[in-house]
Amino acid sequence: MRNKNLIRKKGVAAMSCMLLALSVLSGCGSDSGTGDASSAAETDSPSEDSESVIIAGTSAGYFSATNLDPAEDWNGWYISFYGVGETLFRLDESYTANPWLVESYENVDERTWVFTLRDDVYFSNGEQMTGDAVVACFERTYEINARASETLPIESITADGQELTIVTSSANPTITSDLCDPLLTVYYVGEEEDYDTFTACTGPFVVDSFTLNEEIVVVKNENYWGGTVNTDKAYLEIFDDSDALNMALQNGEVDIIAAAGASSLLLFAEDDNYQILSASTSRGNFIDFNYESAYGQNDVLREVIARAIDREGYAEVICNGASNANYGIYPDTMSFGDNDSLDIRITAQDLEGAEALLDEAGYTDTDGDGIREIDGTPISMTVVTISTTDAFVSLCDDLASALKSIGIELNIQLYEKLESREDYEGVAWDLCIENKSMSATGNASYFFDSTVVTDASANYGGYSNPELDALAVALKSTYDTDERNALVFEMEQMLLDDNSFIVFANQNFTCVTNNTISNFTVQPSEYYFLDADITKNGNDDSGSAQ
Repeated sequence: MRNKNLIRKKGVAAMSCMLLALSVLSGCGSDSGTGDASSAAETDSPSEDSESVIIAGTSAGYFSATNLDPAEDWNGWYISFYGVGETLFRLDESYTANPWLVESYENVDERTWVFTLRDDVYFSNGEQMTGDAVVACFERTYEINARASETLPIESITADGQELTIVTSSANPTITSDLCDPLLTVYYVGEEEDYDTFTACTGPFVVDSFTLNEEIVVVKNENYWGGTVNTDKAYLEIFDDSDALNMALQNGEVDIIAAAGASSLLLFAEDDNYQILSASTSRGNFIDFNYESAYGQNDVLREVIARAIDREGYAEVICNGASNANYGIYPDTMSFGDNDSLDIRITAQDLEGAEALLDEAGYTDTDGDGIREIDGTPISMTVVTISTTDAFVSLCDDLASALKSIGIELNIQLYEKLESREDYEGVAWDLCIENKSMSATGNASYFFDSTVVTDASANYGGYSNPELDALAVALKSTYDTDERNALVFEMEQMLLDDNSFIVFANQNFTCVTNNTISNFTVQPSEYYFLDADITKNGNDDSGSAQ
C-alpha cells in the first residue's frame, strides 16, 4: 500500500484557483468517488527499471469491487476491468460478440447450444479450463447471484471434455452476447477457495493485493493463454477527488485517468502531452420513480419532471460534453436507439408546458407560499441519488430550482450507494437519479429484463406494465433483427408515453493518458480496461499515446 494522501499535500496552493473553477464543471458520473486519494509518487516496486508498471486512477466507481468474488454483486464487471476475468465470448468495438475462450460453437436448435472450448486456456493457478470447470463456475454463480438467471436463463449446462452444452429455458437468439456479460466470468471453483480474497481467472493479470475502495494491484499472469502480456504490474488507485486525480496525472504520479469527467476534459483537451480517448456507451443517466409513493404514481407529476429537466444543459454544461442529451431511451449509436422511429413529445426543457399541466390538473397554490397543493397538501417530492457522482448532485440542484419556479418543492437526499434493494431499505423517495449500462452486450433485452419488467432485480421503484412484460417475453424468442427492433421500439414508446423511466443522457467512456502509454483502446461496452496489449513506454516524454 502506498503512502496515502500524498497527492493532496503537493502543489495544492499553486493549483487551487484553477481547480476551483474546474470543480464547477466536474461531474457526469466520473468526477467523484469513494475512498482516499492514494499516491502513485512513492511506491514499493515501480522504481525497478526492469519492470513495466502502469498506474491508473479513477474518481468514479470503475475500480470499486466489494471483493474478488466474480459471482457477487457486480464484481465480475470490475474484475474484467482489472484485466483479471474473462468470458466465453468478448465484444468488439461494434458490440459484436466474438468467440474468446471458445474455439467454435453450434446452435443445435432454438434452445440448445454446443460450445467447444479452447484447450490451451489455464487459470492463473495453473489448472486447465475444462468443460467441467466452466459448469462448476456457472452453477456457483447462478446459485449466488439472482442477476444470472435474468442475464441468461439456463435450464441445464453439461460438459463432455472440452464440449459444453447449454440448454436455455426458452429460445434465446442473443446467447453469444449474453455470454459476454462479466457476471458470467469464467473462474476456478475448488474445495478450499476463499473467493473474497483471491479468485483464479483466465485473464492477463492476477490480483496481487486488494484494499477496498482504495487500491488494487495486479501483476502479470504467468499462465496467460493469450500471448505476451506487455505490462508487469499495474496499480489501480481510487481517488476521492477529481481535482487531486487531475493533479496526479499532471505530476506524473498516474499514467491514466479512467472514466475521466468534465474537469479532466477541460484541463487536458488542448495539451499535446496527453491524449483523450473516448467511446460512446450504452450507459444511460435516467430518472425512475417509486410506484409505492403517491407522487411516483402520479402521471402528471412524472410528465412535469420529464419536461422540467434540462438535458442539454446537463450534457453540455455540467458534463462538459462527456455525455450526450437523450429524449428517447437508447443511444443513437444502436440500431434500436433511432429516435426517429419513436413518437417523442418532449424535445427540450419545457417549463411552460410543465406549468400548464399543473394548472390543468388543478394543482394550484392556494395559500400563497409558492408551493402548489394536491387536495390541500403541498407538493413536496424527494429525489435521491449517490453523493459520489458530482454531476447528479448538480443536476438535482438544477432540477430543484426549475421545479421551484413552477411551484413544486424538491428535497434532495444523497446516499453513498444505491445499487441494490438492500440499499433502498428504509429510504423514503419519490424519484431517483441513477445510471446504468443499458445494453452493454448489444442486447436490448438487458435493460428491460433487469430494470423495467415486473419484479426485475433492479426494478427498485416497483414499476409494472403487463403489456410491456409480454413484449419482453416475445423479444427473447425473436431471431430476426428487424422484428426484434420493432418490438424494442414498441417497448420504448411505452416508457416514453407514461414517463416511467426518463433517460436524459447517455455517457461517453473517456480516458486520459500521458504520452508514455500506447496500445490502449477504449471500449464502448465499458467491460474492458487493462489487457495484454497495453504498454508503458517508459518515462520518455517524446512518446505518444495511441
